[in-house]
Amino acid sequence: MSIALPLMFAAFFGFMILGMPLSFSMLLSCFVYFVVKGQPLYLLVQQFFTGIDTFTLMAIPFFTLAGDLMVESGTAERMLAFAKATVGRLRGGLAYVTVFSSMLFGGCSGSAIADITGLGPLQVRMMEKGGYPRDFAAALMTSASIQGPIIPPSIPMVLVGAVTGTSIGGMLLGGAVPGVLIGLAMSVVVWIQSFRRPIEREPMTFANFIAITIASIPFLLMPAIILGGILTGVFTPTEASAVAVGYGLLLIVVGARGRPDLRSFFRVCVRAATLSAVVLMLSGASSVLGWILATEQMPRHVAALLFQISQDPMVILLIVNLFLLVWGMFMDMLPAIFIVVPILTPLAAQVGINPIHFGVVVVFNLVLGLLTPPYGTALFTGALVTGVRIERIVQNMWPFFLSSLGVLVLITYVPDVVMFLPRLFGLDK
Repeated sequence: MSIALPLMFAAFFGFMILGMPLSFSMLLSCFVYFVVKGQPLYLLVQQFFTGIDTFTLMAIPFFTLAGDLMVESGTAERMLAFAKATVGRLRGGLAYVTVFSSMLFGGCSGSAIADITGLGPLQVRMMEKGGYPRDFAAALMTSASIQGPIIPPSIPMVLVGAVTGTSIGGMLLGGAVPGVLIGLAMSVVVWIQSFRRPIEREPMTFANFIAITIASIPFLLMPAIILGGILTGVFTPTEASAVAVGYGLLLIVVGARGRPDLRSFFRVCVRAATLSAVVLMLSGASSVLGWILATEQMPRHVAALLFQISQDPMVILLIVNLFLLVWGMFMDMLPAIFIVVPILTPLAAQVGINPIHFGVVVVFNLVLGLLTPPYGTALFTGALVTGVRIERIVQNMWPFFLSSLGVLVLITYVPDVVMFLPRLFGLDK
């Protein structure tokens, strides 16, 4: 290993400490490597453009735009109404409604932040009216939002598939069962806690249930259209993201809110374009970094280090889980995918771990990082949206976080939980 590599890492962390954006920190530290190593700089430019010349990455801004369009079309209100009609009659029903509506909305947005900003305020107000303390409502809403990045159409699943060359359809299907299991695990916590407080139930007649269900059908079709089209081969995952945008536009034009708000439409387009630029910059910079690490045989060195501990896949997965849970506390999910996944995926392949199973486990770990301070993006967004202090959210959130950790253990050591659907549809490679 040459001296250029330690200097590159020192520069990378130095630029990060100075507050420089992550993609620029990567590029400048790679520039330091090329200069010290005496490599021609045209290789840096070449690898950067190789990283952004990926058709699959187009799915990220499209799915983001589709999620925002669903918010603007009134999907959040319809999802909440449908969830109330379905599970609101149970004891502690409004808490179940929060979990179930987040699951449904995650099937449209693929993002925890979109769930919190679009659906969160409605969920918290609803629970407060039903007798729940605001702190608890904010904690449950924030915790339930992590279903979004796991249930298809999951943006991080698409990203991991693009970075590793794994089947994106397989990754999306692999996240379906774990995403549902998160909701079920949190519902168990709700059921246990429902006996400790007198909570109002949501009355519902059969006629109202039928009317709400019929009105919600157009808004519930988004996940079915996306997955159905991918599984039947009608379109690719990237094309599915464009179809999702078209369907979102249709709901806005024909939907319940009357005339489209052009200013809101412009705002969501700008947000999708901004995210697209961020993803492309990260993809290009990480491509350069990945080329350097491959040249320096970094994956082989990491594998040799871990294999000194054990070559048992179960032990390797335990080490990876612990590492990623800590990593997610200090870095956002998207850059973590670009930096860590290319190093760890070859290691998983060496010990015989299926790439889809490994990819879902990685995403699950990094999604949990959205809830953990000091860098928990979902945690801070939930506090901002609800006005509840972060420490109050954390105090009420830990049972839901522990239930999600239980699901992580299950999907880590029982791979069939992840691989059942991909195998069923022949997308398990």
